[in-house]
Amino acid sequence: METNVVKINALSEAEKETWWALFDIALQMPDGWAITGGSLMRLLLEERRHLGARATNDIDVVLDVRARRANVSEFYEALDRVGFSVDGHNASGQNHRWVRGRAQIDVLVPSGLSLRTLSWNYPGFGKLLPTRGAQFVLFDVEKVLVQVNDRQGIVNRPTALGALYGKCSALLNNGDTDKSRHLADIALLSKVLSVTERRRIVGLSGKQKYRLKKGIQGSLSASSDTESVESLNRLLKILER
Repeated sequence: METNVVKINALSEAEKETWWALFDIALQMPDGWAITGGSLMRLLLEERRHLGARATNDIDVVLDVRARRANVSEFYEALDRVGFSVDGHNASGQNHRWVRGRAQIDVLVPSGLSLRTLSWNYPGFGKLLPTRGAQFVLFDVEKVLVQVNDRQGIVNRPTALGALYGKCSALLNNGDTDKSRHLADIALLSKVLSVTERRRIVGLSGKQKYRLKKGIQGSLSASSDTESVESLNRLLKILER
């Protein structure tokens, strides 16, 4: 685990309460999950001291179901122990949104799971809500020490390459009509990838490279600032190797 502390200055009580709630969950269940989505962007950009991080009042968590199916029931038990309750029941029976006061945690799983796994009714959650690219995100997770205002906690954080793949995959989610934030995040991530993460791109599978390429090209089409255009083009050149 990194010994450096990543500091986040919460811009609202809801944001602060959500991060602190995640710290509580991590104490109950240290492994088997990782943050994703906007909260991952917030953490990575703060960690790498890059401007552009936006505050989010909710945190997306993806569970590593393939590694261990019991992670689902154990995460529900952790939510229950720290005082969370489901925020209503959606029509599909996927009870993925959990709240505690102003804190909000959305619980997701990787896409591509078996029909049996996705059709099962899990305690608390009902049916699981899959999201594209999440399995790649879970492949390379690091524990980081995060301080939000005056409290610290451990967070399972994917790498920037995992976040980039997740954002390129999010463009394929049918229910997500607003692609602009994903395209903007792809441009931001292209600027903060480490040398090691850039080298890892070369060894990805053809399918993985294709998904990154399509997402980066989409972001390039939507970008107007010189720095974003240059960093995105550099990634495209790496993908062509």
